Amino acid sequence: MTAIKSYAADSFIERLPAGAQFFLVHGADEGLAHERARAILRKLVGPDPDPLRLVRLDGDALARRPELLADEAYAVSMFGGSRAIWIDAQGRDLSPALAPAFARPPTECAIVIKAGLLKKGHALRAAFEKSATAVAIECYGDDERAIGALVDAEVRAAGMAIAPEAREALVDELGADRQTTRGEIDKLILFAKGKARIELEDVRAIVSGAAPSQLDDLVDRALLGELPGAVESAVRYFAEGGDANELIGRLVARLTLLHRLRLEIEAGRDFDSAFQALGLRMPPEARRAVARAAQRWSSEAIAQRLPAIRALSGKVRVATDLGEALASRALWALASLRRPG
Repeated sequence: MTAIKSYAADSFIERLPAGAQFFLVHGADEGLAHERARAILRKLVGPDPDPLRLVRLDGDALARRPELLADEAYAVSMFGGSRAIWIDAQGRDLSPALAPAFARPPTECAIVIKAGLLKKGHALRAAFEKSATAVAIECYGDDERAIGALVDAEVRAAGMAIAPEAREALVDELGADRQTTRGEIDKLILFAKGKARIELEDVRAIVSGAAPSQLDDLVDRALLGELPGAVESAVRYFAEGGDANELIGRLVARLTLLHRLRLEIEAGRDFDSAFQALGLRMPPEARRAVARAAQRWSSEAIAQRLPAIRALSGKVRVATDLGEALASRALWALASLRRPG
């Protein structure tokens, strides 16, 4: 297996090797994993493939019926050409479904699997380690350099420029999750539409304004187990017109950040060195809150709850009338835990 570190993944995907046929895209940053899986598929079957060339399967279905993967992988293309199968693992062990394909690779059919965080030794990772034509690509939160490159690329694509001080302020605000990062950049570009250059006041108006300290206070109280304070902050947040989807997005970003910190701490670092190793920058008060939360949570406890919180984001977007209730319930559940790990 070829294991690709997160920092090298984008350049690897840009020059995808011809011999690779099986791709495992995994990591704590689900938005980044989704983005990279799509980038691989564009390389394999084009940006807008014929539906007959791209098949989507989910982990739940394959866990129930592992033979579905072989049925699709060995099917003959009606009109010829390469095919791809895109699988969302959804936390399932798919090694039984993959075993026949690894043993006898299908002709002109690639398999791309998107998964969450997989520890070394996980059955799915182990299955890839035994295949000579498999690639595993890590997806962890962007560092400062990667965020800056993403900002530059998106601003350039919009036909705009960005002032150095605006770029610096924007990079400081982003990075816990690729999906959240892209959303904030998109909002900023839309806000500044019609301008030749994005200025510092634009960043302050949109990015910082979209991330009020009140919202961070609410999330921090929930993660620190301060139930009465979390209830009070939530009531005030929604009474002032707070958005449930934005709240869940901030909660996902903070849990993702805590997960990365806990992995570093559990590998032997103290909080300060872990914080520095990840290239994080925060105001002192925010940093203290994160340090306290990092003492309360373990990486395992976060990994157990993060998928459900991410899934909640989709439910909140669909059922907007239930958004406040769903988000509040998630916060109360987190805040009510005596000590999650």
